[in-house]
Amino acid sequence: MQDSSWKSLSLQPSVAQLEQIFEFSSHLVFIYNWDLKKLIFVNNRVAEKLGYTPEDIQQMEGSILTFVEHPDKEGFLKEIHAEYESLEVGKKVEFVCKLLHKNGSIRTLRNRSMLLARDSPEASRLIMNVAEDITDTLEREADLLKKQYQFNEAEAIFKCGTWEWQANRKGIEWSEGIFKIMGLSSEEYKDKTISRRFYESFIAPEHVKRFADYTVQVLAEHRPSYEIEHRIINAEGMVKYVTLQGHIYYDEQGRVQRIMGMLADRTEIITYQNELERRLTALNKSNRNLEQFAYVASHDLQEPLRKIIAFGERLAKKYKEQLGSEGQFFVDRMTGAAQRMHALIEDLLAYSRASRQTESYASVNLNEVVKNVLEDLEVKIQEKKASITIDDLPAVEAQSVQMHQLFLNLIENALKFTKPGTTPKIAIQVRKIVPYEAPTVGRINPKENYFEFIISDNGIGFEAEYAERIFTIFQRLHGRAEYAGTGLGLAICRKIVEAHHGFIEAQGKPGEGAKFIFYLLVTQPNTP
Repeated sequence: MQDSSWKSLSLQPSVAQLEQIFEFSSHLVFIYNWDLKKLIFVNNRVAEKLGYTPEDIQQMEGSILTFVEHPDKEGFLKEIHAEYESLEVGKKVEFVCKLLHKNGSIRTLRNRSMLLARDSPEASRLIMNVAEDITDTLEREADLLKKQYQFNEAEAIFKCGTWEWQANRKGIEWSEGIFKIMGLSSEEYKDKTISRRFYESFIAPEHVKRFADYTVQVLAEHRPSYEIEHRIINAEGMVKYVTLQGHIYYDEQGRVQRIMGMLADRTEIITYQNELERRLTALNKSNRNLEQFAYVASHDLQEPLRKIIAFGERLAKKYKEQLGSEGQFFVDRMTGAAQRMHALIEDLLAYSRASRQTESYASVNLNEVVKNVLEDLEVKIQEKKASITIDDLPAVEAQSVQMHQLFLNLIENALKFTKPGTTPKIAIQVRKIVPYEAPTVGRINPKENYFEFIISDNGIGFEAEYAERIFTIFQRLHGRAEYAGTGLGLAICRKIVEAHHGFIEAQGKPGEGAKFIFYLLVTQPNTP
């Protein structure tokens, strides 16, 4: 059939055929009798998308315009009516409106309306409106915009961006985050795509060769991932420390097909690390100077104190008669004060040593340590008639001198704070911490092995509110007249335990005794 004869054919479908065609359409079809202001036809898609059956529309007197949702509904309908009134054959009107679904939800329709040709001038004006339900599309677009916004916000917060390269595309696609790191506006780059050489032009000169060599090596070895730290000088002239990461996808022939990755700006982190390291170095230097000063000052104080004590004792013995009772009292007070000062200096020296590693770590048999401690305290134990029970103690990696000091202070503390008229009972218990207990203990590393030690007594105890205070330097819960001491013993214990990467705590009740619980590593970190 020739084109001319094809064009000469005139298709004049029947009303029934038109209805079948409209029912076949995936869009909503409305036909208005404009003269009567009434719908005369709707296809089944209207019921599917809006919930209104032909019977419902008939009850609405052939109109669903009453269900239009708009902030200025009256003005909106007047505008549409004006468009319809001036509509000519061959022209169309397009608009978007929201309609209330029968179930109460809101659906958004994109409409295209056209005036149908009339068979005669007397025939009614018919307007056909074809509508597409775009509600789900708009929701997806809004959701995508929301996710893109959240993604951009996340990139801004974490100072990073993503990139992608594909074999069938030209260039590397950057996310908004990378453009910000590079000090560039993404709007100036078509499809947010740049070349590899463009990025490499920002790399700091001293890192260019290392960057290029690493890239060649990764591809030559067909590595699945890519990661390199380097510096860049961005478009604003700012030096940035960045980490470039990527995951590489190869085809069956080993050719690179796709690389997806991330660029992270680590400038603030590196700056903070450098500043922390600088401050830590300064702090360590200051601490060493303070420790040296404390040690030297304390050591130099020992000699005059020893002389005061020695001459005081000689004075008391040789000139006892001449001094009289009052003079003897003054000499005793002077000698006692000097002895307390001597003890305080000794404890300060011990406290200073506890924060320094004066000897290397070695395997220490704690049974031997406690045996030596009990020999040192033999006189006090006999005076108090104390009963001491001890578990079989393990060997730990530690400094033996400090372990001796630790157990000496804790046992001596238990002997000191006894109840009058009561035989002191002291128990030293130990057990190994199993891994699943680590979370319940709290301050220990679940990846390390620990021993838990408990030194308990039946002494005077203390209020729970003082459980932390008693480890503070120079803190005393009782007067010197009641219980002698400098207030440094438990502070030294904490220093020693913490120097061995453990921790110590205390529990007690007034009149019921006290418990000192401490945790020591089986093996110290970074030791062979």
